[in-house]
Amino acid sequence: MSAQAVTEHVYVVKTGDGAVFLIVQPEGLTLIDAGFPGTAVLLEEAVRAMGRRLEDIHDVLMTHCHPDHAGGLAEIVRATGARVWMHRDDATLVRTGQCWRPFEVAPGEENQAFFDQVIPHVPKTIEPVSVDEELLPGQEIPVAGGVEALGTPGHSLGHLVFLWPGDGGVVFLGDAAANGDDLVLSPIHEDLAEGVRSLSMLGGQEFEVACFAHGEPIIGAAAERLRRQWPGGSVS
Repeated sequence: MSAQAVTEHVYVVKTGDGAVFLIVQPEGLTLIDAGFPGTAVLLEEAVRAMGRRLEDIHDVLMTHCHPDHAGGLAEIVRATGARVWMHRDDATLVRTGQCWRPFEVAPGEENQAFFDQVIPHVPKTIEPVSVDEELLPGQEIPVAGGVEALGTPGHSLGHLVFLWPGDGGVVFLGDAAANGDDLVLSPIHEDLAEGVRSLSMLGGQEFEVACFAHGEPIIGAAAERLRRQWPGGSVS
């Protein structure tokens, strides 16, 4: 498994149908999300191919609590000793091995099919893991030269999107949206209307590149793409 460059300093590591991201700097690596259990092995292969060590991951920024993002967190922390940063609402769950709250399905036949065919097979719990730093929306995280935590509730109560100003502005959306044939809502939400409002807010930020846990990155004019897709909070 090798990491693929998204920008000069941002790399993606595919984890099956999902992805985690690395901000790569000489002084260390910052990981965004932790994937399912087993992601640590994929990361070790990827960073070795870059001439780095897994222990070079000093910080893990978590977008939210769901098992395809937080399921691999405990093993990554054991392997790296990294600090974990997460919104306090979702941190409360992962500390006890929980990863779900009640949710609703987004409109559309594909989303209903995802709920019917995929969700029953997704783990209901994760290995408990400590969260070192609880984040609040708008907080600047002192890693990688400064990363802003943007509050984007909807998919989960404590969902965060991370905005890194380097490389022209890179935003890590987690599951705030997905990018398949087009930009789409994530299939499930704890609060769908809140999730759409969050996407409309994101379109008002400035960034050139958007990285998604599910789907390919948008490289160039990414904020404009979000503005066109969710200009005023309509569900589409």
